[in-house]
Amino acid sequence: MTWDEVGVARCLHWPILMGVDLDKMRESCQRDQWSLDDFDWSGAPVPLSREQEEQVCSYYVNMSYIERLAGALFLSLSERVEDDRLVAIFESFHTDELRHSHAAAKLADYFDRHHYRIYTPNISMLRFMPHFVNAIDSLNPAFATSFILGGELILDMALLRGLNQYIDDPLSRAVVEKINQDESRHLAMDLYMTEYFARIGRRDAAQDNPWFGSDFWGVLAWGPGFFGEVFFRPMQVLDPTQEQMRAVINRLRRFYDRASVAANPAVQEFKGIVRFLETPLGAHLGGAVEVGIRTMFGIDLGFTRAASTEAVYGRRADLAPLTASALAVV
Repeated sequence: MTWDEVGVARCLHWPILMGVDLDKMRESCQRDQWSLDDFDWSGAPVPLSREQEEQVCSYYVNMSYIERLAGALFLSLSERVEDDRLVAIFESFHTDELRHSHAAAKLADYFDRHHYRIYTPNISMLRFMPHFVNAIDSLNPAFATSFILGGELILDMALLRGLNQYIDDPLSRAVVEKINQDESRHLAMDLYMTEYFARIGRRDAAQDNPWFGSDFWGVLAWGPGFFGEVFFRPMQVLDPTQEQMRAVINRLRRFYDRASVAANPAVQEFKGIVRFLETPLGAHLGGAVEVGIRTMFGIDLGFTRAASTEAVYGRRADLAPLTASALAVV
């Protein structure tokens, strides 16, 4: 499904949103491609303990699937926009993510020196993926952009950065740096598209409400296990102080508070959840859930408090609209 011609024509009057020039972005996508063959894989990784080797191999095996999921989302976006430049950009991003998937799988093999066990992808992730892709295909594509933005912020700012700090291996660092170069383009377009979909405006109300779709309930069922085991638990090893995860959620909140994205339905859903969690009832329920998850599963979600108004802006939420001065800090 594509966006209507009127909405597309309106957006074409804004050739540069979020500082992105689509023509230059398309040129960059074509120019800055790279290959796994650019690296010498014949050497041995830095020495690791058994625990480290198993952890890193597991992380990279799961990452190889995460990258394919991101590729599917970009492919979905390429089929739902009319602008030929956007189509070309998102198709190139799909190609990027497949290359990242191959890189992650190859890094898993590179670090698997002792073959302690067979590394398999997380089961919850495999159950989550088809529901997620189906849900995204039926929803307003603003939600696909929102999920990609959040996922790539975690991947780029936290998980990959944490891996490079945890395992200071020259080859791994070089490959991850190339992946991050691609991800910087992806993040720029994620920000662009968040504003793009805000400016197009709302269409079908059902598309703007994920709760109406049966696949979204599959996402809710398998999502906690996926995110907990593939993102949050590894980050407790790679980022024990939660500094990087707090930076991710803080940056996401600041961006979503910009006036230019206020009409984006995915942003509205996010801000609605935040506003509820800043009410006395929401704070009580959120705190109870956080304690329960930490107690039962050993996963600390304390970093999510970095999205609170007090953490971001140094004041308690008054449940009033944010001022222009507050938005200017983004």
